[in-house]
Amino acid sequence: MLFVVSFLIVWHLVAEFLTEGLLPPPHPVGQEAYTLVSTGEFIEHTIDTVRRVTIPFFAAWAVSIALGVAMGLSARAEKFFDAGVVIGLTVPGLAWAIISVMIFGLSEVGAYFAVFVIVLPMITINFWEGVKDIDMDLIEMGEVFDFDRYTTLRRVILPQLYPYMLSAGRFGLSLCWKVVVIVEFLGFGSGIGYMILNDYNNFNMAGVLAWTALFTVLMLVIEYGGFKTLESHLLGWRPEVGVRSAEAQQ
Repeated sequence: MLFVVSFLIVWHLVAEFLTEGLLPPPHPVGQEAYTLVSTGEFIEHTIDTVRRVTIPFFAAWAVSIALGVAMGLSARAEKFFDAGVVIGLTVPGLAWAIISVMIFGLSEVGAYFAVFVIVLPMITINFWEGVKDIDMDLIEMGEVFDFDRYTTLRRVILPQLYPYMLSAGRFGLSLCWKVVVIVEFLGFGSGIGYMILNDYNNFNMAGVLAWTALFTVLMLVIEYGGFKTLESHLLGWRPEVGVRSAEAQQ
């Protein structure tokens, strides 16, 4: 909350004294955002954007798990898919968005394809590194205690992969939102990106900032209501890392 208040104060000062009226202060932007929410316009377009985000994200998530595990466990799979992952990480997201629109047109399939090919290599490399970092000594310890395969997977392997899964989910989902907004910006008839473009064409700076602010609030809700909750539930067993002074250690 302290950061948010500080940000709003700096925003107000910049708008009042440095931008010569081009940047609206927080108050009119807040009024614009309230109007978008109260009239239902924000919900209507957000539903379309959320659909274009979730479907390709979970598809890329499922394929990335298979690829990441295969690359982490098999040297041949790692050598075969390594170049493809690097290429996928190298090609700019905007290029994929334009290519998908040129191939599939301004359709839902075009949005799904763009998000899928952009997010897939990033999530794959997270699972790949996670599988490679599994502590084999813990798996051998489980064998000593006669763990079956299910217990080993649930109690030994998955807890070591949870941090990578959450990291992949965070960055993958945030990237999905950005890509979908760019694709909608290219000419879709609905969605948050389309509405930002519409306000841009009308030179409605307050509208552009209102949609951006609402988009940011939605991402914060997903982060703190979703990923933070999962993190505390799945990784609550991890000890906190702290730095003690020399006097405290003595």
